[in-house]
Amino acid sequence: VRATDADAGSNGRVSYSFGNVPAAISSLFALDSENGEIRTLGPLDFEEKRKYIFSLEARDGGGLVSHCKVQ
Repeated sequence: VRATDADAGSNGRVSYSFGNVPAAISSLFALDSENGEIRTLGPLDFEEKRKYIFSLEARDGGGLVSHCKVQ
């Protein structure tokens, strides 16, 4: 994911985190807090579960937060 902020300096830095997600999601996916890259932590079984939906947060250095849903 990618978020942008028009502020300069530390207020313009964006960090990423999982929103309120179950432990099952955070055990399957890794999120790079600096660049927003989402990776799987292992193989996903399509026959067991076809779709994962979870929320992410992007927070700027000034404390503003934006949310998105990942599918």
